Amino acid sequence: MNNRQQPNEERELEHILKAGLEPLEEEMEIDVPSQEWFEQFVLQEQKNIKEGLKRDIILFGLIAGCLLLILSLTLVKSPATFLLLQVAVFIGAVIFSSFTFYKQVRKT
Repeated sequence: MNNRQQPNEERELEHILKAGLEPLEEEMEIDVPSQEWFEQFVLQEQKNIKEGLKRDIILFGLIAGCLLLILSLTLVKSPATFLLLQVAVFIGAVIFSSFTFYKQVRKT
């Protein structure tokens, strides 16, 4: 008997809430932008993404070129320093990868 009253009470509550919110919904106007606005927004975002990508690629190329120049000069002028640099970078990469893996495992 209690189970039958509960759905009726829920229906009554739902009806009261809908009746109370109906005037508010009629007063509020929902402003939906036009399709043209959405199209312009998407075009502008695509343009911004392309510009950012172009900048990132140029920056990547410049940094990679500088690193290759430094590494090649180090290899030619001081092979011992080059080997020490390679070992240091390898150890740093292993430590970084270990910490990243540990953080991922700890999250799950």
